[in-house]
Amino acid sequence: MPTPDTAITAIHHRTVFDSRGVETLEVDLHTPAGFSRMAAPFGAPGSRGEFEAPAYAPAGLAATRSLLDTEIIPRLLGLDAADQETVDETLMEIDGTANFERIGGNTSTVLSLAAANAASDALGIPLYERLHTGDAWTLPLPLGNVVGGGAHSLGPAPDMQEHLVIPVGATTLRQAVEINLRVHAEAGRILEKRGRGFAGGMDDEDAWAADLTDFEAFEVVEEAKKIVEDAEGVELRLGTDLAADRLWDKAKQAYVYDREGVSRSREEQLDFVCELIERFDLIYVEDAFDSNDYDAFAELNRRAPARCLVSADDVFASNCERTQVGIGKDAARLMIVKPNQVGTVTGARRTADLARANGILPIISNRSGETADVSIAHLGVAWSTVGIKAGIRGGGRILKLNELIRIEQERDGITLARW
Repeated sequence: MPTPDTAITAIHHRTVFDSRGVETLEVDLHTPAGFSRMAAPFGAPGSRGEFEAPAYAPAGLAATRSLLDTEIIPRLLGLDAADQETVDETLMEIDGTANFERIGGNTSTVLSLAAANAASDALGIPLYERLHTGDAWTLPLPLGNVVGGGAHSLGPAPDMQEHLVIPVGATTLRQAVEINLRVHAEAGRILEKRGRGFAGGMDDEDAWAADLTDFEAFEVVEEAKKIVEDAEGVELRLGTDLAADRLWDKAKQAYVYDREGVSRSREEQLDFVCELIERFDLIYVEDAFDSNDYDAFAELNRRAPARCLVSADDVFASNCERTQVGIGKDAARLMIVKPNQVGTVTGARRTADLARANGILPIISNRSGETADVSIAHLGVAWSTVGIKAGIRGGGRILKLNELIRIEQERDGITLARW
């Protein structure tokens, strides 16, 4: 039975807009002593993975809201918001499919997170503390998206989705965030000097959007990194998210780089990524291959030097079954966890636990279409993820990083994850 303070008493919903101006679902969830307002983040059409849960009911957001009134909310009323597994199991029962294909993963996730946050509000315990597992307290290292491309950018831009800086030498979360912002600012100044029509444009995650090839983008980030390293005396490394599902052309059986005018076979892609790792001393490489090709991930994981960590996002899709396949093939050393890929807080946590138990470390991540919700900052601490991807700046992204700064200040003895 729920406690008097945490029983779900009312849920209201509405259609609002995310950071890309796309309609999304927002809910208010009430208990006698707690309240939570949550809006669902939403991946860009070109960057949503093939195997993640669909966002909403097949007929769209309006049909989803109808299901909320007729089926979903009546089943949730009276449940204990603090009993996360029961809330999430109820959502799965209501949906009745393996991957939230009837009500949508955004729908289930926003309700799952709303219950979690309302329970924390009612109990007066921060979400990160209430959901914390394990003994150690660590903060996730922020990966800074400096130059964007791919599905997150418009116009002429690099083919790869993210050209990242990773502040591995930072000793505090606040220092790590500040360093990432300084590299981003330096990169903007470098791009301005280069000209080529650059006017300060940014992509969905507030990374710079510029008329560059991927090599040129890495050169810009590398130059900015060196300036900040010299000024701060802190080691920084580069990384990338290729988002290769978008590059893969099934009909041509090739990775097509439109900006470069080049197509690469599976083997050529592997050699190309290894060349990038060597040339730019990359510490992090995410989604270098099509999400159906576990074997290519595994081959890269074998060939990459120990200093470079291969990361899996769309290929695992925050899904236990797909992650288990990747474990069996030794396909990655890091994995991305996005709650709305799998549809519930419990589902995302189970996947993160499975990965960690088998030597793959989790990174919590935002979506390209973001909201004011800061839950992923709390989940990153609660689950001791080694990193967080929250873009670089801008309202919905800096809010999450600022929340981590607050947690760092209030939690005695908490340390920044080390890479």
